[in-house]
Amino acid sequence: MTKYLFHFFLILSSSCTLSQEKPIVELYFGKTKYIPATVELNNGKVIMGEVQDFDSPNLVKINNPFGFEPKELEPEFNLDRKKIKFRTNASEKEIQISADSIDQISYFDKELNEVKEFKRLQILKTNNNGEIYNSGKSFFLPLIKKDSINYYGYNVIFENRYVRTVFYMNNSKDNLAINPLDFSLADLFKKESTLQTEIINILKYITKDCPEFHKKIEEKPDVTKEMKKDALQKYKKMESDIKEGKKKLKTSKEKIAFESEVYSNFYLTPFMIITEDYKNLCK
Repeated sequence: MTKYLFHFFLILSSSCTLSQEKPIVELYFGKTKYIPATVELNNGKVIMGEVQDFDSPNLVKINNPFGFEPKELEPEFNLDRKKIKFRTNASEKEIQISADSIDQISYFDKELNEVKEFKRLQILKTNNNGEIYNSGKSFFLPLIKKDSINYYGYNVIFENRYVRTVFYMNNSKDNLAINPLDFSLADLFKKESTLQTEIINILKYITKDCPEFHKKIEEKPDVTKEMKKDALQKYKKMESDIKEGKKKLKTSKEKIAFESEVYSNFYLTPFMIITEDYKNLCK
């Protein structure tokens, strides 16, 4: 467990530079016009039509990658909207659906040729003592990967380059989600060991139905120079693949989406491995 997290911390911190500017959100991609969508309600009913102002970000642009802290900026993203504007078609009257009655919303992105899915989840947070509590808020979050442990979240960019993926983990058995990395990159140099302990506690909370898995994530293998070297080599190989892959794409949106997806998969790999361990131990 510590080995996987170390790879994440090592590469994440080595790929960023320090800035003293206060981080701000300059833009995020969303849909402000009516778009065809499928709305799944909590009572099991499915309605098809069009939604408006559904602007949960898939991509967030900031001016300072080092000082970005999700919990400080997320209130600006309108993730916890209370109502969704809906109509069955352009000739029908618009209605407002309470967000509390919605399980998830999905629509087809023509530019990227893929289905986007947003699920409404109850958000958990950790306090200064590392204790986990219910924030009382529910967010619509974009799906990254669906599994026994689901991943939801968005990518952050700086000067059209990937910075990090802000993701929430959700056990498919419930409707709770928590960001295991809810801190700024600057914190990595202050309290890395403390952060790793907090992450492990979060993983235990998410997988509280499997004590066998908890024993596994507490294992602490030694981190060798070879492991560090291997991590950096894989990172450089990934950067080279991104550079070549972007040459084959035409639009800026396609290039940013491609780069973000590759980086996101790379950084999420340690957690994906953990998810596989959970699946194998906790069937």
